[in-house]
Amino acid sequence: MKTKSLIVLVTSVVIAMITCSFTMKSDTQWITVSGYVDNTNGDVISQVDVTCTLNRDNTQLSKTQTDPEGYYSIQVRQSESCTLSFSHANYVPQDKIVSSNTDIDDMNVTLRSQEE
Repeated sequence: MKTKSLIVLVTSVVIAMITCSFTMKSDTQWITVSGYVDNTNGDVISQVDVTCTLNRDNTQLSKTQTDPEGYYSIQVRQSESCTLSFSHANYVPQDKIVSSNTDIDDMNVTLRSQEE
C-alpha cells in the first residue's frame, strides 16, 4: 500500500515538474511591430517580405508580407534585440533593429528601387 502511494506521489511530482517546465517556456512575452512600406515616390508596396531574426543567434522568429495597402504586422519578442528585414525583388533590401518593451505601430519603411 505504501509503495502504491509513493508511486502516485512521485508520478504527481514528475507531472507537475513537466507542466511547470512547459509553462516557463511559454512565458515569452511578445509585442507587435507594424507599419507601412512605400517607395521613394510615396507609393505603397505590397508583397514585401518582412522577417524577424534574433540578433543573438540569427534564429528566424516570424515572417509576414505587406498587404495590398503596404501594411504589415509582425510579432517579435519583448525586450530582445532582433532585426526586421524588408525585401522585395524590385527594391533594395532594408533592415531595422528592434528592441522594445511595448508595441510599435508606426515603423514605416521606404524602400529604394533597384534601378535608383
